[in-house]
Amino acid sequence: MTMPPTVLYRSLLREAKKMGDYNFRSFALRRVKAGFKANRALQGEEATAAILDGQKQLEMLKRQAVLGQLYPSARSVME
Repeated sequence: MTMPPTVLYRSLLREAKKMGDYNFRSFALRRVKAGFKANRALQGEEATAAILDGQKQLEMLKRQAVLGQLYPSARSVME
């Protein structure tokens, strides 16, 4: 079952903010925002396919956040 786009957007942003490394975190945030902006006008089947892809991306972000916590890196100058 697909989740509403606003819930998916907020979930993706929340998971992106959990990334440990500054570079990965900022990349994930930019990618989420750009993806939703690019797919804003989709309708019907295309929108459903984009939401399903977003859910797959959410699962990937969750896995990456867990891996980042298991193997922390040195703090960046930007943090």
